[in-house]
Amino acid sequence: METKFSFWGKSRYWWAVLTVGVLLIPCGIWFMFRPAAGYAIISMLLGWALVVLGAIQLVIAGDVERNRSGWGWWLAGGIFDLFIGFLLISHLLLSETLLPYFFAFILLYRGIKYIVSSLAQSRRNKGWWLYLLNGILLLLFSFFFFFSPLAAGVVIVYLCAIAFVYWGAMLIVFSLDLKPDKNDLHRKGTEIAIG
Repeated sequence: METKFSFWGKSRYWWAVLTVGVLLIPCGIWFMFRPAAGYAIISMLLGWALVVLGAIQLVIAGDVERNRSGWGWWLAGGIFDLFIGFLLISHLLLSETLLPYFFAFILLYRGIKYIVSSLAQSRRNKGWWLYLLNGILLLLFSFFFFFSPLAAGVVIVYLCAIAFVYWGAMLIVFSLDLKPDKNDLHRKGTEIAIG
């Protein structure tokens, strides 16, 4: 019987989410000091980051037990991220024009996902408010991208840099929640040995 509630489930691939978070932070810092790099580099980096993150989410969706809640979010997020990532990589001119809207949809989806997670955890997890705060901040970022797509390229570059750093930091925190504890690993090993 499980005594610890986790909306997202636990996965032995928590380190992959941690790695993506650690890689996003230096990318964001680099953009802060190189605003002239422009949309092309941002769309390519974002495209490849989404492809990698989407693949990781699909692997985690397959690893999280189906009878636990949360695996469907991993599957949907992985498919969505792969689609947007490949779209950004394959159509560079189109992605430069539509980049703010891509960011808006990605951040909107993630904001809603974190708000739903916080509401589901509110009675059992003391840190539920961090998920709520993260969801609200991501929604605010998404609204900015929706309502000011014609903002100057430098402003978008700086906002993308901040979003990369923030997204990376949240993935690092999130990966620690995804990490199974020793009891989870022992129980799963026992289930495999018995099965």
